[in-house]
Amino acid sequence: MQSIPWEDAEFANFVNEAVKKKTDVLKLADKLSKSPFAELRGPILDYITLVPKYRKKFNTDALLACDKLALEQSTAADIGKFKAHLFEKATSIDDLCCGMGGDTFFLNKEIPVRGVDLSEERIEMYRFNTRALGAPREAILADIRTLEKRSAFFTVDPARRAKDGDNQRNFSELTPTFSEVLELSKLYKGGMAKLPPGYPTDEFPANVEIIYLGAKNDCRECLVLFGELAENPGKTRAVSIDHTGNAVSWISENVHSTDKELPVGKLSAYLAEPIPVLVRSHLFAEVALRSDPDAHLISAGIAYAASDTPLDPNAFHNFRILGSAPISTGKVKKLLKEFDIGKLTLKKRGVEIVPEAEIKRLAPKGKREAILFYTRVAGEKTAILAESL
Repeated sequence: MQSIPWEDAEFANFVNEAVKKKTDVLKLADKLSKSPFAELRGPILDYITLVPKYRKKFNTDALLACDKLALEQSTAADIGKFKAHLFEKATSIDDLCCGMGGDTFFLNKEIPVRGVDLSEERIEMYRFNTRALGAPREAILADIRTLEKRSAFFTVDPARRAKDGDNQRNFSELTPTFSEVLELSKLYKGGMAKLPPGYPTDEFPANVEIIYLGAKNDCRECLVLFGELAENPGKTRAVSIDHTGNAVSWISENVHSTDKELPVGKLSAYLAEPIPVLVRSHLFAEVALRSDPDAHLISAGIAYAASDTPLDPNAFHNFRILGSAPISTGKVKKLLKEFDIGKLTLKKRGVEIVPEAEIKRLAPKGKREAILFYTRVAGEKTAILAESL
């Protein structure tokens, strides 16, 4: 079957009109069956569903070439802009395993960038997309492990290669493997590898810098920085990017120091939930103590901190504690009635429960709104009633 004609002006007009008018899929299918693109009706219908998604992801109105897997694997605008900043001093860059080009889109247009991939389809996407976004880049079909000529710096995404049509989640089967990435890094002045946030840190060399990257409610990537790109060799950073693109970061105080632990203590006036990048980076204890030297866990192994004052609001979701009780339907209902709670959000950690079913069972009937935590205090299952700050 022929490939989607990305360069065809009639195709572009068809797609833009379909997206703009939000044309019903049955009408689109009928219209396609009578068009020059009849043989591609299925792939084009699938593609049209992706257009609003990639326009939001990359913050662009341009028509881009992609498929579902390429879009899933690519870097979004907020993350891409931050990563581009790390390459400010780069003189030339190889975008290895370039895919549709997400890691190239936000790089400085003045820096020579070359896409490299084993998929001819991805190379075509990369070339088309970089032209569509006003910064045409060279792209070559090649194995990144055997390139004859290389740029000064590199970026590589080995984490999510396709397997049976889906993203690869098994760390031991990444392509290229992380051990191969380590060998590749020796051929460049510096570079960056994008890995899943849960990748085992014991495989990282001592001289790299690690960045856990996401927003306030997620952790999306683990970046391993090599050579001249590693501004803080041996240290770990957690970076949270808000909806405006502003980044807040925390860095470990000492080399190889991300395992500081909080002591365990009693409930205090406030409960703090660390944002995901702090949990993944193992920096939340260190950051909590910077906010309040008396901050402590409420139970071993559970990432809820207690304190007498709210902790860093960029790093933690803070809650004022109203009361607590052992987890039993009668005692929790009594707690809700005491504080006149009628609207409830239930959060759990360290306790197995279905929040929606539990809220239905509790049937709160008051006038106030609150958050109910089902967790453990000193190992004991406890309900903590709190309000957001």
